[in-house]
Amino acid sequence: MNSILRPVSRPVFVPFMEALMAERMRQVCPQLRSKSDVHDALAAGWTRIIAKVKKGNFADKFGVDGRQVGRWIGGENSPELHTALNSLLIDPTALDEVAALYGVSIVPRNLAAANDMGMISELAHLTGQWAEVMADGIRDHNETLALAVVLRDLIPRLQSVVAEADRHRGVAS
Repeated sequence: MNSILRPVSRPVFVPFMEALMAERMRQVCPQLRSKSDVHDALAAGWTRIIAKVKKGNFADKFGVDGRQVGRWIGGENSPELHTALNSLLIDPTALDEVAALYGVSIVPRNLAAANDMGMISELAHLTGQWAEVMADGIRDHNETLALAVVLRDLIPRLQSVVAEADRHRGVAS
């Protein structure tokens, strides 16, 4: 037998393709999240909101005391589904971390396309901040966190312009 005609092992690209297909399968069949994962994401979101509105104000919106909110965030017990969803009325980004676990975003359907000039001004300011951050060619984790604070508030308002356009075209209700 000619030594040139020996059996060929798997081509090099096969492991890459297997990894790519496995990743695509995870996207198609997402992993179920544990109660602990969901709790941690909810606690992170609510902690972020509480830093802005203060724990007492947050608790007052639910008609509970601050200790109950502490128990929810600490994991002693979990809020009921309607309570978690009602947190969107306090801040439309309150469940961003939970939604991100599932690869989705929660965007208000009826958010008015607010003050366009104000939004343009904020976008221009953000563009300046972002350019300043990138002056050294690198956006580090602290800079990313600072930009995200501004982006988190702007994205739903920008999305409202897209939703308004969809309504004009008859795409969305």
